[in-house]
Amino acid sequence: MHDEAWIPDDAITQRGAFTRDQARARGATTGEIRWRVSRGVWVPVVGRALRHTHDELDAVTLLHAAHLTWPDGVVVLGAAARIHELPVPDDGYVDVVVPTGRRAQRGLRPHRYRLDPGDVTEAFGVPVTTRRRTILDCLGRLPPAVSLDLLAWVSSRHLLPAEQIASWVAAHPWRWGNQARLGAARRLAAGAVNPAEDLLHQILRRAGITGWLPGAALHEHVGVWANADVYFPELRLVIEVDGRRAHGEGRFQSDRTRQNRLIEAGCTVLRYTWPDLVERPTEVARQIRAMIDRLSPRTPTSARLRA
Repeated sequence: MHDEAWIPDDAITQRGAFTRDQARARGATTGEIRWRVSRGVWVPVVGRALRHTHDELDAVTLLHAAHLTWPDGVVVLGAAARIHELPVPDDGYVDVVVPTGRRAQRGLRPHRYRLDPGDVTEAFGVPVTTRRRTILDCLGRLPPAVSLDLLAWVSSRHLLPAEQIASWVAAHPWRWGNQARLGAARRLAAGAVNPAEDLLHQILRRAGITGWLPGAALHEHVGVWANADVYFPELRLVIEVDGRRAHGEGRFQSDRTRQNRLIEAGCTVLRYTWPDLVERPTEVARQIRAMIDRLSPRTPTSARLRA
């Protein structure tokens, strides 16, 4: 019997994933395989694939595991998003477009929808949807909360303009998720990619505060690679809002780093939370008015307010 650390050589190029057939082809007996699985030395990945219990499980391992099970499929949606380093959480499944009907297997979900020739690329030797098609799929097919988070991330990096989303929908009518994609395009065009930004814009409009840009790219204004939820270019005033859900530690740090860079570039930054916008909208408007007056003392607020 091989020692417990042994895995078939195929696993080296498959990020630790392999099948029972590959193990047999490399000399393992059926009994040896059964013993290793029963003892937890080899553990399931998804579909037919196994890995050694001490090997790391990551997005690339899942990619290869899906391909080992359905070699004629294309990995899509969340699993493809993580390969492209898009901020889509792991829901515990790998979604695969397959050419013929398949039953779901352990951790694998089959799909039947059309992919254009330019929609597919290779990652680590496995067919996956391109980043552009993956974004379009995720915006249309993932739960609204996840889709909105992805849209905010895509917007801040200018990866997929609103007109390109609308153009894709027009060229692919009746596709599942098109209504959600059109909603995403409208949000991008309006510069409000999540409910918090929508609400901030409503507060500003109701208060008659003008002179601001939604979803402004700040590099062209102040030389910092960032987007502002709301920006007053004449005052270098940036208004930022946090969404309904708390951000993780990584997002918390990146927000503070960006804020420091904006202040260093001469900007004034006001931050508001979801409870601020929902429970204290009048106070939010008052504070923004006061900051406008402070940054431009020679021009009274009333001169810049329109009913």
